[in-house]
Amino acid sequence: MAPFSFDSLPPRLAALTALDPGKGRWVWQGADSGSGRGGGYGRVKWQGVTQAVHKVVWHIAGGRPLRKGEQLDHECRVRRCCNPTHLRPMFQPRNMKLAHARRRADFSAEAVR
Repeated sequence: MAPFSFDSLPPRLAALTALDPGKGRWVWQGADSGSGRGGGYGRVKWQGVTQAVHKVVWHIAGGRPLRKGEQLDHECRVRRCCNPTHLRPMFQPRNMKLAHARRRADFSAEAVR
């Protein structure tokens, strides 16, 4: 994907996104998908349809179209982050394995503290 800067975001999206310069995150401050299982992803009405913000930004930034069954993994592990450089397309089974491994690593690290 070609480089895409925060300044290139449409003003409507930029106004609801906070920069976390230390970690490079673009954290969505608007509505989200709720607190239930699978919740916490930023949501925005874009082109007449309510969509996930990270997918909208991925598309605007020139990310390749997702294939059927693909998802965008948040490498920074922050669901509200919409920085396209923190997103990586992958199929759901791999995304779930990564999520499980990350949770297990977090649990192990917490046990050591």
